[in-house]
Amino acid sequence: MTAVIIEDEIPAGIRLERLLNQYDFEVLVILNSVKKATIWLKENKHPDIVFMDIKLRDGNCFEILDKIKIDSKIVFTTAFDEYALNAFNYNSIDYLLKPIDESKLNRLLEKIATLKSGFHNEISWSNFNESTFVNSYLVASGTHLKKIPIQDILYFFSENNATFIFTNENRQFLIPKSLEKIEGEIDNNKFFRINRKFIINKDYIHHVKNASRIKISLKNVELFYYEVSISKEKRFMQWFSI
Repeated sequence: MTAVIIEDEIPAGIRLERLLNQYDFEVLVILNSVKKATIWLKENKHPDIVFMDIKLRDGNCFEILDKIKIDSKIVFTTAFDEYALNAFNYNSIDYLLKPIDESKLNRLLEKIATLKSGFHNEISWSNFNESTFVNSYLVASGTHLKKIPIQDILYFFSENNATFIFTNENRQFLIPKSLEKIEGEIDNNKFFRINRKFIINKDYIHHVKNASRIKISLKNVELFYYEVSISKEKRFMQWFSI
């Protein structure tokens, strides 16, 4: 397997290369700036994985990702956890805080190693996660980051061109993704987009009112009905009955 390291701290880059070599990774190059990484990725075949420090000497790695479509899977490495929310908008499989905990890196590499298959040791990335669906979301809570398990989310909703999570603790959190993006990464057996503004969790449906329009009330929420779009009523009832 091949890897590229984008890291502006020489000792950190060398240490990461050494760890990767222990798992039979071939490190093609260590790049220490946005400029060098951008040029290399434009001119060379992309590796299996890019280990990418977020804050570099001449900018941050998101400048690279906004210019180039990287075919590789990405592991972000950084000492600055305020970048975590932005990092998960990209094609990343993990986010490691520096100094990198060797045991966490080892667990990641061991999991990747188990996915090698076929004559060319290609990875079946669709099996990387225990589920192909997102099982949690990382959100900002004051000055900290908070992981919200998918089972604790009553619904996702959009308002004023922003998207939010509403949890079973009656709290809402901003999430930097569109409802369309979220629809593509959650289990559609559990969640349904009832209209333009709401995606709801089946586990929290308390009551379905089917009069002239289908309306839904949810557990843990003060009495309030969420309307299902007319165009989605038939599909909703099929989904809800399963």
